[in-house]
Amino acid sequence: MNQQSSPNFLVFIVDQMNSFSLGCHGNSDVRTPNIDKLCAGGTSFDRAYCSNPVCSPSRATLHTGLTPRQHGLVTNGCKLTDQMPTLPQVLADNGYRTHCVGKIHLQPFSTSDFGEEGHPLSWESRDLWNEGVIEGLPLPYYGYQTVDYVGGHVNYVNGDYINDVEARSPGTRAKLSRAEAYHSVPKSQAWRMPIDPELHYNHWIADRSMDFLDSVPDEDNFFLVTSFPDPHHPFAACRPYSEMYDPNEVTLPETWNEGEDLCGYLQRDANTGHSSWDETALRESIAQTYGMVTHIDDNVGRLLQYLDQTGHADNTVVVFLSDHGEYLGSHHLLLKGKWPYEQVVRVPYIWKDPKARARGRSDQIASLLDFVPTVLDYVKIDQIPFKLRAEGKGTTPTLPGRSLRSWIEGNTESSVGALVEYDEDFSAGHICRYRMFIESRFKVCLYGGTGQGVLLDLEQDPHERRNLWTDSSYTSIRNDMLAKLADRLAWTDRLDSPRYCGA
Repeated sequence: MNQQSSPNFLVFIVDQMNSFSLGCHGNSDVRTPNIDKLCAGGTSFDRAYCSNPVCSPSRATLHTGLTPRQHGLVTNGCKLTDQMPTLPQVLADNGYRTHCVGKIHLQPFSTSDFGEEGHPLSWESRDLWNEGVIEGLPLPYYGYQTVDYVGGHVNYVNGDYINDVEARSPGTRAKLSRAEAYHSVPKSQAWRMPIDPELHYNHWIADRSMDFLDSVPDEDNFFLVTSFPDPHHPFAACRPYSEMYDPNEVTLPETWNEGEDLCGYLQRDANTGHSSWDETALRESIAQTYGMVTHIDDNVGRLLQYLDQTGHADNTVVVFLSDHGEYLGSHHLLLKGKWPYEQVVRVPYIWKDPKARARGRSDQIASLLDFVPTVLDYVKIDQIPFKLRAEGKGTTPTLPGRSLRSWIEGNTESSVGALVEYDEDFSAGHICRYRMFIESRFKVCLYGGTGQGVLLDLEQDPHERRNLWTDSSYTSIRNDMLAKLADRLAWTDRLDSPRYCGA
């Protein structure tokens, strides 16, 4: 690739941050000046949706451009096959330097088993990293030529970061734990950490990203993913961020004390993390989340400033996104799960093209499925490397998303709606498999095998209190939305078995 004809990419990925947790999106409590500046100078898709509200499936979509049904990593605890084409690999094959710093999560954290030929079943195994069995990821890793790896969250982070920080400052890891917190709230996942912010993984991730920029020859293009594990729970920040927001002054979601579910299938279970908490715990969780967000923002600012200082800013497309959202108290829920509210599926999605005019906030519906097609459009690489079907003569879809480049550059196109999938079988009981389709006004969510679903009017009912599924006056709208959902599912279903001949 030629630096003059093709752009570089700096992609910020955060974890479990909903679209409502940024100052530029109207949150007057949280301070995010650097991300706000990115939004003002680029395009922020306010109505952007993840492909799946769980870490690994969504991250696999960002790497493959495929829906979870297509790439096969449908929930956490699974792994993405190394036979699947990935964006970093395609870019590397076309001359890009590809590097990831931080969280990846394309393989499970919580297994220490071994697979074929004595290799770890998961190269992202927390225990095997902690025991020193794994000392580095095998390269290239899903197309990344080099990696500075951070696995896990807060008190259970591991990988290159822990090995490095413990060698430089022994005992730092313990300062991330609840046991050494200088303040914590009982019956919550919220605490305040005594770790030095310059030893925190957020700072380390930004530093390693700068090191990578220093290593790239001037004539080379790069694709750099800077992936922060925060603000995923546990809700824990370090000073000054842990003291930045007074829990007693944070604004609670309007529906924070409303626990009525939208249909019988969604009746609250015994998961204490989702809804068994009180106002004190919620206030501390929000305050610490906002502290984590501002900590990320400061390091986003550091890296963007360095990008400019090194002369890369004028030819680098910058993206800021989250893999999925977080209820953060809405409808008396925390974390992520099967409840289909905007807070868990709607994510920040900001693109800044230095050669395009600033558009600011946009209400155009977008999807993380659009990420790979948009990057390919910018670098003028065809989608053929992602075409898994061979020999068939019919025209088949390659990637289910679409490029957002035209919109980012100032053109107006009609929205095509967003598809969200969810498949969860970790807990006992009925497996939850939902399929959701969102348009500008309506959202439909079908819960497979239950005969139940949700229809919401986001225009008339922005807080999603009223399920219109059984309302006879909305029958035609429900049927129309279900037809669109079925059409999208049929068009994006798997078609990856090679066809060798006619019969």
